[in-house]
Parts: sequence; structure tokens; C-alpha cells
Amino acid sequence: MVNTVCDAFGSMCKYLHGFRKLTTLPGGETMRRFKRCVVLAVFLGIFTVSSLFAAVEVTFWHGLARDPDKSSIDKIIADFEKENPNIKVKLVIVPAAETDSTKLLTAVAAGTGPDLVYIDRFTVPQRAAYDVLEPMDEYLKKNGVDIKKLMSDFYDFAVQECMFKGKYYALPFDTDVRVMLYNVAMLNSVGLKEPPKTIYDLIKVADKLTKEGKKGQYDTVGFIPWYAQGWPYTWIYAFEGNIFDEKTGKFVFATDPGVIEAYKWQKSWADRFGYEALNAFGSMQIGDLNPFTAGKLAMIVDGSWTISGIKMFAPKDFKYAISGIPTKSGKPVTWAGGWSLAIPKGAKHPVEAAKLAMYMATKGQIQYAVDTLHLPTYKKATNDLLKVDPSQKVFVDLLENAKCRPPLPVGALLWDKLNEARDNVLTGKKSVEKALMDVQIEVQREYDKIMSSK
Repeated sequence: MVNTVCDAFGSMCKYLHGFRKLTTLPGGETMRRFKRCVVLAVFLGIFTVSSLFAAVEVTFWHGLARDPDKSSIDKIIADFEKENPNIKVKLVIVPAAETDSTKLLTAVAAGTGPDLVYIDRFTVPQRAAYDVLEPMDEYLKKNGVDIKKLMSDFYDFAVQECMFKGKYYALPFDTDVRVMLYNVAMLNSVGLKEPPKTIYDLIKVADKLTKEGKKGQYDTVGFIPWYAQGWPYTWIYAFEGNIFDEKTGKFVFATDPGVIEAYKWQKSWADRFGYEALNAFGSMQIGDLNPFTAGKLAMIVDGSWTISGIKMFAPKDFKYAISGIPTKSGKPVTWAGGWSLAIPKGAKHPVEAAKLAMYMATKGQIQYAVDTLHLPTYKKATNDLLKVDPSQKVFVDLLENAKCRPPLPVGALLWDKLNEARDNVLTGKKSVEKALMDVQIEVQREYDKIMSSK
């Protein structure tokens, strides 16, 4: 672009130089014309250069309205603009719920959507299936990106959630993992220095730590499977269950032994300790303290983000530790969530948006991890994170083998219905087999409908 402008301006100067050599007309008319042409040439030159170098404005929607997240994003964008003076980023803070649903859909339909959006990675396949997002492959290539190499720099689970029908519809940003947190003193009280690693050991420990108080209410509880992040996926993966067969395009969880066992195990827990009694205990708040930080609930499954809350609210003498989630085999397992950067359908500047997304997902993620202590999906960012917070190593070590929620265009429906099935089982409204089969029939029907239209 620079060479083009300079060549054009040079040609104009050569022309004017020749014009100056012409024979002067009476009254110095040739010289006056020459001066006017010089002024015009300078004006046109400046106009041409400024037009060619005018910054492209990329609109970026995100929902990170609070510090340190917001200030970190601001810094990342400022650094990007320094490296790319031809791109100006317009930041628009949009509540996450609106970004994921109504506002984004409405804006895309009206042709007024942003160039880049920050969305729950879990929703990417569904947005892609409904034609709300642009595939990024072409735009990344136009930026000279080796896509295969780029994707190898992220954890596999995060890449899986960014894909639909063999194309990339997003780049991964931050993530999180589920772990077991346990009260050290409570486990020590029953002679344990280490947390349970298997489901069987978990049951034995929970039995010892669950004690009734007055009026039949629990004074302490060892564990509640569905408390905090004890979602269906947590236990489906713990029991090595399978949800979907990619080769056949069929859901299989209703007849899968691992899934059935996971649901029956939770039902046995509800029958053993009382579903309503455990729920009442789990909802207990003592000031700013939940049952775990109050020293009443010995073990919980929760996300990596929980640590900040414990540090803020737990008593000074509260001692806890972190381990992998107990499983049937004893081998730790976790699943990860997180967010991503995607280009909505109809974006006005998709090439520049892809460049911004790539910067944020790589260099930007390093900065974001350091500033916020959020777990990264970009592998190179983990070293920087551990330098500022070595305690994160327990979470980082789980990322390499973490699972994701099934990256399907019916992901949200599947999530809701698996939870509904669990509640129907725990309350005795349906048997495990019926609850799961009812859900499988419904989500399979919706999946087939979506895929047949593509």
C-alpha cells in the first residue's frame, strides 16, 4: 500500500517537473498554473494516503464488566491496536446472557451484529448450526495463519467445542475445571490424611462424616453428589459413561452401563440420606458462609473459580485441600468449560476480526491469565500463570486430559434434559431407565431435525 501511494505521488511530481519547463505564457500564467497544480498535488497526496491508511473499526462485544477482567481486556486491546495501527477496536460491554441469546440473534438478523463476540464455548456448535456464526477458517488463512499449527497450541477439549461439521467457528479463550475440595480437619477426624479416590471410598468416608443433629436435621454431612458442580456430566464421566456415538450420529446414554450406573448411584445416595434433607442442608447459609466453608460439609465438587470465594469468606483457621474427583476406577477425571471468540454472521470486517481473535487467543490469553488468574486454553500461557500463582498447578495438571461437554448443536437442550432426568430419578418420579430414554428420544429427534436441514 505504501509503495503504491509513493509511486503515484512520484509520477505526479515528474509530471509537474516537466510542466515547469514549459514556455512561460504572457503574465506568468504558466507559473501560476504550476503553483496551483503543486497545491492540488499535495492535497490529493495527503487525501490518498489518509484514505488508504484509515483504520478499520472492529466492533467487539463482551460481557466482562468487572475488574480485573475488564481492565485486562482493555489492556489487551490497547496492545493489539499498537501492533495493528490500521485496526481500531470498539469495545461494547453486553451482559453475557444477552450476548448468548436474544441480543446477538436479533442483531445478526438485522445485520447490525458485531465483528467479534465473546461467547460461552459450549454454545458454539449450536450457534453454528443455526447460522449465527461465520466459519473462521477462511479469515484465519487470509491472515497467513497455519490453522492446524494454531489449534495444536490449545488444549484438545477447547478445540473440540469450537468446531462444527469439520470447520472452526471460534477460537478458545479461558477455561475452568471441576475438582474435589475437602475439609482437612473433618477428614483427619476420622483418621484420613488423603481424600477418597474411588466412588466406593467416597461412600465410606461420607458415611463416617454424616451426623444427625436436633429434630432429625443433619449437623454435618460428608458429601452431596448433586451439590455445587455435581452435574450429570461430572458423574457420567466419573463412571466412564458414553453419551453420543459420532460414527452413527446417535445418542447412546439411555442404554450405556456407565450412565445408568451414575444415575442409580445418585438415587441410592438420595434414598440413603434423604433427598429433601440433603437439599435443605445444602441450601444452608451461615452469614456469608455456605455449608462447606462453614465447616459443616466435608467434601464438595466445584470449579476452579471457587478458590477466590473461599479465600474471601472462609474463617482464617479454615483448612482445605484439592484433589481429583473420585471415580469408579480411581483415575482422576474432570470436565472443563469456558469461553471463546467468534465472528457473527454478516460481520462487516471478518478478516480484521479474525486477526483480533487470534491475538486475543494467544498473546492476549497470556496477559489475561496473569491479570485474572483464569485458567487458559492456550498451552503457552500456563507457565506465566504458574509464575504468579503456583497454587494453580493442581488445576493446570488436569487440563491435558480434561473432557468437554458434548460439542453438539443440541448441547443446551441435552444439558437441561439430563438435569431434568436426574431430578425425576432422585424424587422417585421416574426410574433411571425411563428418565434417560425419555430424554434420549427427545434430544435425538431435535438433533436429527437440525442436521437434516444442513
